Amino acid sequence: MRKPMALSNWKMAMTIAESVNFVREFRALAGDLVREVDVVICPPFTALHPVAQALAGSPIMLGAQNVSADDDPARTGQVSAELLADVGCRWVMLGHWEVRRHLGDSDAVVNRKVHRALSAGLRPILLIGEARDAREDFQAALEAQLARILQGCEAEQVKGMAFVYEPEWTIGVAEPAPPARVAAGCGFIRDWTEQHFASSIAQEVRIIYGGSVTPAHAEALLASPEVDGLGATRKGRRAETFIQIVRHIARAKARR
Repeated sequence: MRKPMALSNWKMAMTIAESVNFVREFRALAGDLVREVDVVICPPFTALHPVAQALAGSPIMLGAQNVSADDDPARTGQVSAELLADVGCRWVMLGHWEVRRHLGDSDAVVNRKVHRALSAGLRPILLIGEARDAREDFQAALEAQLARILQGCEAEQVKGMAFVYEPEWTIGVAEPAPPARVAAGCGFIRDWTEQHFASSIAQEVRIIYGGSVTPAHAEALLASPEVDGLGATRKGRRAETFIQIVRHIARAKARR
């Protein structure tokens, strides 16, 4: 069975003090839940080091929200995979729609970032989802995206990744995607990995849903066996709401 996963992406929010306070509050609330559910927190770059220190001794894992596609140190304003690993990151998010739209990342650039992350020992969290104008033909959009992003990756590397099904049209809105669409999107990603790698890989890789996730919607979103967890942003910045989401994940997915 796959271990369930919870992801919190803080985007460009949370000061260092707020970040450290979140970790303290969340650890106190979580107890043994963090042993049942893999929890990954992705603060802004400025808070990575203090959050890494605050997480010391905890199974909660640190992730970054992005990484440079280059390893040349003469890149002003960028952060390399090696620097992220050095600060204590174990995961890195790649391919988020906001990075694509605002910073111009293409699938080819995301693919370069995947290989940079892997070379530094980081585990990619791949954001997969159709654009707003591909909402109806989403399977074709996902297939093309997966093929380009994972080009050159080996099966064992893919097994260690996580996938977040997050369509562009679900970001920053009041309601998440309907549960049936979430199940279809996560299921398609799993089927694709089976076809292009192996059944054993598809059965081990974690695929979660992200996009306007709240505690109120969590139970319905987790109903499908294809959904291994949830990712939160706005509701992932407050310990008391994020722990509710983690509890829903544990109840629906954790091995007992």
